[in-house]
Amino acid sequence: MMEPVGSPRLPSELGESHSRASRALLLNGSSGVGKSSALHALGAVLGERSVSHAFIELDELALFWPRPGDDPWGARIARANLAAVSTTYWAAGVQCIAVAHVFTDREHLDGCRAALSQDVGLLNAEAVPLVRLRASRAVVEERLRRRHVVETQWELEAFLAGYESLIRALDDAALDDVVIDVDDLTPRDVAERIADVAGW
Repeated sequence: MMEPVGSPRLPSELGESHSRASRALLLNGSSGVGKSSALHALGAVLGERSVSHAFIELDELALFWPRPGDDPWGARIARANLAAVSTTYWAAGVQCIAVAHVFTDREHLDGCRAALSQDVGLLNAEAVPLVRLRASRAVVEERLRRRHVVETQWELEAFLAGYESLIRALDDAALDDVVIDVDDLTPRDVAERIADVAGW
């Protein structure tokens, strides 16, 4: 069930059983909603707060070919790579990890939470919030048209044709813990709200 951003249901601390305040957050939302911009701004916010951090674009962990017929999106490889990369970051002393992706599947979401928290001394999988960024179609389309000036037009048009279906899938999945409406927010505003939700 989605909660308003002003009253997140997640505790600010992970609990006394954890040896340090390392924690993770998953960032959800359609292409063009501003996930990458929010991560860059979050880096500045956490730097100012002297919080060590790492960011991962999950799609980048599944850039391989050919993909198996039973896993056309490479989700299994992405989760395995996420586990390996996050373990490296935790071992290096990183306190916080944020992962951006489009989450519409509960099994994949749970697998990513488990990948981030496979070292239970660092993190409890149940304490990894999913924060969705949401924007109007007009805002998303304007952002995507700017982005695709140097990319293929057919890719942009294909996404816009399927945009409403993707939004319905995100809404119907109802996986998000918190939703942030970003139309009238700067990336810095969004980053500060994400940090506050996670207790960072």
